[in-house]
Amino acid sequence: MAPKPAGKGKRKKKTKEELEEERRLAEEAARLAEEERLRAEEAERQRLAELERQRLELLEQFLAAERARLDVELDELGPLFRQFEHERVRSRNEALEAAEWERFLRCVRVPAPRQRVEVNEFLLRMNESSREEDSRSLEEAFLTCEDCRTMVLETRQALLETRNRVVGSGGPEEEASRKALESDIRELYAIINARIDRFTAAVLHHCDEYANERNEIQLGHVAGTFKWGVWVNTAKNPRLKVRVGVEGEEGGEVRVVEMPQLDVTLDIPKQIALANVALRVQHRSGPAADEFFWRCGNQWMAVGGVLVVDLLALPPGAKKVRGWTLRQVTALASNVQRVPYPIPPAGADPLTWQSEEEPPPMGVTAPLPPDVVLLQEPLQVAWWDEPHQIWNVDGISNVSYDPATNYVSFHTTHLAPLALVMSRTRLLPYKGWNVRPTGGRNGSSAAITLDCGLEDPIVIEVSTRTATLSSPSWPQLQSLRGVAMPPLDLLQALSDRGLHLLPEDRDAPAAGVKAKERATEEAMCKDLALLGGVFLLASSRWNQTAEPDEALARLSEVVDWEEGGRTQPQHVARIFTKEKEDGERRVLAVMRRGAKGVAFSDALDKREEYPRLPGVESVEAVKACGETIFGEVHASVLSLLRGQFVVPGAADNPLALRLCASAEGLELARTTSPLFTATLAQTMLALRLFSFS
Repeated sequence: MAPKPAGKGKRKKKTKEELEEERRLAEEAARLAEEERLRAEEAERQRLAELERQRLELLEQFLAAERARLDVELDELGPLFRQFEHERVRSRNEALEAAEWERFLRCVRVPAPRQRVEVNEFLLRMNESSREEDSRSLEEAFLTCEDCRTMVLETRQALLETRNRVVGSGGPEEEASRKALESDIRELYAIINARIDRFTAAVLHHCDEYANERNEIQLGHVAGTFKWGVWVNTAKNPRLKVRVGVEGEEGGEVRVVEMPQLDVTLDIPKQIALANVALRVQHRSGPAADEFFWRCGNQWMAVGGVLVVDLLALPPGAKKVRGWTLRQVTALASNVQRVPYPIPPAGADPLTWQSEEEPPPMGVTAPLPPDVVLLQEPLQVAWWDEPHQIWNVDGISNVSYDPATNYVSFHTTHLAPLALVMSRTRLLPYKGWNVRPTGGRNGSSAAITLDCGLEDPIVIEVSTRTATLSSPSWPQLQSLRGVAMPPLDLLQALSDRGLHLLPEDRDAPAAGVKAKERATEEAMCKDLALLGGVFLLASSRWNQTAEPDEALARLSEVVDWEEGGRTQPQHVARIFTKEKEDGERRVLAVMRRGAKGVAFSDALDKREEYPRLPGVESVEAVKACGETIFGEVHASVLSLLRGQFVVPGAADNPLALRLCASAEGLELARTTSPLFTATLAQTMLALRLFSFS
């Protein structure tokens, strides 16, 4: 047997005392390490606390100096701004009085939206009428509906003005007024619907009196913007035709119903044609036809009106007995009962029954108003999904449009309010915008040009009190082009035609932008409007990169008035494309910094990265705030453009000279019509130029 290899001897086992000593030493080392760590942490905490104390001290000194400077500038501008405010308020009151007098001369049958007592009395009276009126007089019923619609239009405009008011301070009273107007609109639509339901029930209760020689009941009535029709088939063997399937859709037997009063044609599936139900069709067109606009939870809006298709239960039929006509009076004599589609089988609960198969679609052909702008490609029809409060496109197929006849056709498996829809954000975000003076030296007009990705830019010329559409020159907009009207009226009229330029905060996610804080955006519009008659203004590519409480724009002073001023569209494009930083046509970038004021920024569009202004997160950052002209806040653009900066060495800094405006330009801005600047500010705010560009 080979010998075992030599190896180490057996390790001596440590004694209990040795193990205890090792444990004690390890604990001591850990204790010392922990004490050292705590001492280091405390030293770091004290160092950071000292830095924070220094930062807060420097920041307080910086902010105190800033507040003092802003207070001085506001005191200097106070008389001018008070004069502006006085003239604007006086003009607004005069306009309100003129509008009330013009309304009185037109003998408007409904109260004005601001007459709260009269409005409440009117709504109470209309509600009682819609619940109690049993008349079958279509003229009388639709006269009530037109009165309510007139009031909807006036209330809608008052609400729009409240939301976009830049004269004076809103406060709690303004908020209460806004909520009251919104409530009025909802109630007026409810009254219209209840009134139509009421007289529809009265007609159906006597439907036997309207049967024609084919034992078919078909009624239609047109009153202003309301079109109403009812079709009831009482024939045992209705004449059906076979519809050929389109694009994979199965064909089926249908009943073609033409409603000449409504100019609507329906391909009614066999299931409806043979059922004991009435088919009601309403076509509501014109402004404010989309009653769902304010509560729609997705991005769609109706254009060209709303077509409402309902299936209604028929009341028990009348019986003739010895010359008497006996009618059973049920709940259907005073109100309608809607029947779901697909129609539930006998004995099924209509509230819970659900079909396992897709019902056969109904074909619809209806006209579009001639002034509707079709911007959505491809065209999309949707139905109003009341439970989800959205326009829903599911179940809509074969949408087509005939430009020769201006008719739209589609198939739908949902009988509900139907509409040609367009995204509210179709024109958003703005690819760019600019404002250029159009009235010459001392003029009081400017043109706002919006690049929305269309073939032609949208150009709105603003003057004192009014705005005018200059472009595009599409046939659908001919009735608006060249017509001076209040800016909010013009923007609402464009929206009614499908050119929606009244975005709201709810549109920001769909448009892919961050909405600016309301106070910041409003203040920026008021600031820049002061320059609207003297400077060229333009959007900034970095505006969305800035924080929600910051708004950015570019400007360039017009200095060659003797030569007519370089204020034509081609001049504006060239100046803001070249972005010269020196010379007479230099371009400057200004930023609104929340509620404090405005400052210059180095954020020209040609910068490769966004040059952020110094922050206040560290001692070094606070020091930097007081050492750079960029970011130094002033009370107004009128103060900012004087070039009187307080940073050390500003008097000898070439940058300060480059950033200031001419004395003549500032004087022209100070003497610009306050009515013009207020109108321009309101238009810019309504367009939401800083939230959606």
